[in-house]
Amino acid sequence: MVVESTGIEALPNEILISMLSTFRTLELLPLTLISHRFHSLIVRILHHRLLETAQLKDHKLILECFHPSTKLSTPYLFCDFIGTHPLNSSSNEIYEDDNVVGKLGKLNALYSHFLPLKPDSDRRIVRSHPAGGSFSIPNGLVDQHDRFVCQNIHLESHELFSQLQTITSLVKIGPKRGLFLSSVNIGDSIVRIWREWLADRARHGCSRDGESSKETNKERADRLRWADNNETVGLRLRVVEREEATPVLVRKDEDPPVSYTLQYEELVIKTTQLLLLVEQSIDQEVNNSGKAVVIGSWDR
Repeated sequence: MVVESTGIEALPNEILISMLSTFRTLELLPLTLISHRFHSLIVRILHHRLLETAQLKDHKLILECFHPSTKLSTPYLFCDFIGTHPLNSSSNEIYEDDNVVGKLGKLNALYSHFLPLKPDSDRRIVRSHPAGGSFSIPNGLVDQHDRFVCQNIHLESHELFSQLQTITSLVKIGPKRGLFLSSVNIGDSIVRIWREWLADRARHGCSRDGESSKETNKERADRLRWADNNETVGLRLRVVEREEATPVLVRKDEDPPVSYTLQYEELVIKTTQLLLLVEQSIDQEVNNSGKAVVIGSWDR
């Protein structure tokens, strides 16, 4: 008489997936070591979570990118989801073969791509004047492209680089504008924009009308500026050189002052990090029920 196994391995995949789906992501990862079957099922669960989470149906992604001198006046930007795929591909195929070994590592190579949106046209920063009344502060952005957010950058003859502070946050919108039910920081760092890189990208990238010329995969990768050493958050930029009407006299051994327009083509975030932060945001919302985070209270 043959006795059939009644252990958990005897359960069909549908029931196992239903059970495993109740675990949080960090709780699932150690379970991949149980067997090849568990590894395969958990990879499928995580893959589904990553693709669903990246669309941010219940959350919004916010980008703040500014020169440190314009921190108080540059508005934050909401970002729209574009797609999820590896950096060197426009598609994502995890299940091409039956071999599950290494597929968990492939999930870590997925990045979610977002388009920074232009701020509202009627948005302005208003400050009260010490002598009475109020005055408006320029927001640091320029409207020079029909789709991309643009920002001008200028380097004097003695400057080798400029700096951009990039802050990315995951928020859940509250009932009123500027009120967020939860806010989780993804990254906050300073990105150096070097003079040599600007000149090279302007020469091989976009024409003056903002249209991108044909580029290789390497040139496209070079336009991605990482905000951290772990390559979690990156900003893909287009660079267009600006024409300066005023002539400037410089010495032969000096670099001339230059001006460029940066176009924010896309914000790139590692999808696995995004998934963990969404779960953290849900916990924060539950723990802080009835409370709200106020961001940008100066908007009018």
